[in-house]
Amino acid sequence: MSSRVLIVDDEPDILFMIKVILRSEGYEVVAASGVAEARAQLSEDNPDLVLLDLRLADGEGWDVLRDLREDGRLERVPVVILSAHASPGTIQRALSEGAAGYVTKPFVTSELVGAVREHAYGN
Repeated sequence: MSSRVLIVDDEPDILFMIKVILRSEGYEVVAASGVAEARAQLSEDNPDLVLLDLRLADGEGWDVLRDLREDGRLERVPVVILSAHASPGTIQRALSEGAAGYVTKPFVTSELVGAVREHAYGN
């Protein structure tokens, strides 16, 4: 059984590219384009990993990360932040708030795939 990855990003081109990359690596991929859609997906499913952008059209990825860490059913789901905001303070905050990893946009495909392999349940 392949690992299931939820991608949360409001940029359609990024969503498409990541879906293609991860599906070619054998992952099952679902996508959400914002906070509300991510919350809806997470209420129905337990992914093996969440790739989460911090800046979304309808809110902040920080809120989704907090939701995951406060939900007993989802608190152990690994989250890898995928963001163009790569200041040391932002990265440190993400890790201290429970993210398992951080990939900076624009990303190198091997770095993204490596982070997913390292952190996804079922690998």
